[in-house]
Amino acid sequence: MDLGSLSRLQTEGINPRTTNIDQVSTLELCTLINRDDYLVAESVTPFLPQIADAIDDLAPRVRHGGRVIYVGAGTSGRLGILDASEIPPTFAAPFSQFVGIIAGGDAAIRKAQEGAEDSISAGEQDLEALQLDPELDSVIGIAASGRTPYVLGCMNFAKRLGCLTIGVVCASPSAMSRAGTVDHMLSPLPGPECVTGSTRLKAGTATKLVLNMLSTGTMIRIGKTYGNMMVDLVASNNKLKQRSRNILRKLSPRCDNMTDEQLDNLLAQCDGSVKLALMTANTGLSVEQSQRRLESAGGILAQALKAANKPCTGIQPNGSAAPDRRFILCIDGGGSKCAAVITDEEGDILGRGLAGPCNLTDGHGMGEAIATLEAAARNAMKNVPAQILGDDTPLDGCFQMVWLGLAGIDRSGFREALLPNVSALFGVTAPDNLLLTNDVDLLAAAMSRNPGSESAIVLIAGTGSVAMRYQWTSGRPVRVARSGGWGHILGDEGGGYAIGLRAIKHTVARLEDARLGLGGGDSTLGVFEQAVLKRLGCGQSPSGEYDLVSEVLVPQQQATKTRIAGVAEAVLSLAGTDDTATRIIHDQVDDLVDTTLGRLLHPKCQGYHPPAETGLILSGGVVSHVTYQKLLIERLSSRGIQFSYVDRVHDAVSLGATSLAMSQQKQT
Repeated sequence: MDLGSLSRLQTEGINPRTTNIDQVSTLELCTLINRDDYLVAESVTPFLPQIADAIDDLAPRVRHGGRVIYVGAGTSGRLGILDASEIPPTFAAPFSQFVGIIAGGDAAIRKAQEGAEDSISAGEQDLEALQLDPELDSVIGIAASGRTPYVLGCMNFAKRLGCLTIGVVCASPSAMSRAGTVDHMLSPLPGPECVTGSTRLKAGTATKLVLNMLSTGTMIRIGKTYGNMMVDLVASNNKLKQRSRNILRKLSPRCDNMTDEQLDNLLAQCDGSVKLALMTANTGLSVEQSQRRLESAGGILAQALKAANKPCTGIQPNGSAAPDRRFILCIDGGGSKCAAVITDEEGDILGRGLAGPCNLTDGHGMGEAIATLEAAARNAMKNVPAQILGDDTPLDGCFQMVWLGLAGIDRSGFREALLPNVSALFGVTAPDNLLLTNDVDLLAAAMSRNPGSESAIVLIAGTGSVAMRYQWTSGRPVRVARSGGWGHILGDEGGGYAIGLRAIKHTVARLEDARLGLGGGDSTLGVFEQAVLKRLGCGQSPSGEYDLVSEVLVPQQQATKTRIAGVAEAVLSLAGTDDTATRIIHDQVDDLVDTTLGRLLHPKCQGYHPPAETGLILSGGVVSHVTYQKLLIERLSSRGIQFSYVDRVHDAVSLGATSLAMSQQKQT
């Protein structure tokens, strides 16, 4: 750890608002601290998309029994332990499922253990003792500075195993963000502390806000609440008993007129479980039947009640209930993954599934594309509660409508070749019930939640980049113009691949300078080049030199395009602090705004509407990054471009599925 650079961290900065805090009155002192505290929540806001993505990754793991391990040192460790210890009594989760560990062991909870945070190996050893299951367990690394060796050791160990990793820090860039060991990097920047370096203040509060959101959001996603009521609590003391009675009366008409004694008897029959008592009271089923219904619904009360009130129709050969065709399937097939969502006819999401990449222009044959679509759909079906969709339900027997948004489908002949195959796969033959579109068209569904504008531009910067203009026509968005989206070989400027390629080419040149003495300039590898090498996981040649070209070009388990695009994260993490990273990101944003987006803003563009009458819908992993997004908005503003609204979409497949359900409701 480079202690010499400690003073440059945001958490160690001098707060100009409190330099005389020791000389003012006590009331003024409190006012200064209070005013600074207002900045904390705002620092979390830019990271809501990343927090949401982390919750969506945590939820299925936790639902299947996976553990969430919080790791930290000092204040960060105590905050992790606090969050972990609050979840079991609040949401009736097993005490062994949320685990907080702190550098120096439990003794460090009350008394600081000097030097405990400085050991990378201690972090690895503490995690190794937990015998992590990489398929289910997740690790949240907490470090205000983003550089605590103990925490970095934990994250290195967890990522080597293949666990889901989440980093919560209050500095950017940070050693953790540059390490390449974190799947979701959450870096709120509340600014310098009122007392310099005292990160238990604003940094601690920001950390707690993020941890609260992660754990609470995960619990909500797996059905621990009904609405905003904590229905999965167990009445273990007098306060919780009264809260349980209040919830029952609030959520069940049958419980509204019950006496306390009657409610207590119902709770006793249900082993103190409010959720089970609600299921029993609202359905009239026995406790045992209600318990089975809840288990079949994955513990989600809303789905269990819906299934009880809307039984499946038809009988399969084995005698089990078969669903009618009332489900909707939406699949977003992109260059990095294929995501599927299943909803009921009301638009409630029942199951999600993932499969590999499905970009038809990336060399994936028709057979491979169909197999990937099938895998994504089946994985989503597995996550639908068994009571709603049985294990033996055929893929071609349950979907009323299917929307497949596939990258590359606009290429000549692709749609015609794919249509009969997917029609047979999902058993949907009516043209109006099987939509086969570009994946960007899923995002245009966001126009329905911004009815004030009849025109919108969808701008994507993910692995690649593309912009499309849509016009609201006959109750749906219709594409009228397109710019970019040519693919990484021809160049999707502004996207992750273009950013990563620029970074790698720069690094290769620096390596050649160092090895061959080319260029005549400084050949020393800096922070930027080291970050690129680390992101790619590059080793060295037998002669001790980096062989970056071979590392990139030699086939790996991960596709070359995906590996190159992944370097964009390292570049974005350094933008603003490193000249090379800043220059690359600025150039790419300029290209995206001036060329890709700019062509659709020309008055002679097909379907042109002035920006003031047009919405801007943003999506893609790169544009979701707070640094890139902020710079993009600044570029638009500097060019005098003001859209009627800016809508950020982080889950295109869910948006597509729910909008399809809504449109179906309007038709019926």
